[in-house]
Amino acid sequence: TLIRGVIGTTSLVANTLSEGRTIRLQAWGYYNTPLVPDTLQMRVKLGGVTVLNTGAQTPAGSVSTGGWSLNANIVCQTTGGAGTVFAQGDFPHFTGLTYANWPMVNSSTTVINTTGANVIELTAQWGGVNSANQIFLTQVVGELLN
Repeated sequence: TLIRGVIGTTSLVANTLSEGRTIRLQAWGYYNTPLVPDTLQMRVKLGGVTVLNTGAQTPAGSVSTGGWSLNANIVCQTTGGAGTVFAQGDFPHFTGLTYANWPMVNSSTTVINTTGANVIELTAQWGGVNSANQIFLTQVVGELLN
């Protein structure tokens, strides 16, 4: 079970990012919730900096093996010690009866040091410690484009 923490990581070697280069991340898994679930917050981090964030959302209650996916596109805008990326994504998930989608929308760039190695992290954080709040990662695909 995952109460708080990282559910997937990989690393980019130093200077991998160049202007226009895109990181496409897709992840899949499943989750469980009790009748009254705590909030859940999904984040994508690059070099320890949050580039995508659902914010704290309340999933449906009493979900058993509800499928989820996460889609992220992170585009390098500028390079250097104060380089920038622009990221957009979403977190569609099955609620037991239908699908819900939590957008991960940005309206501005995020500063990233592109000259060093950067860890890419997918994190999930529950708003409480109920052991019935569970999220599992089963597959992840990362692509470097351009």
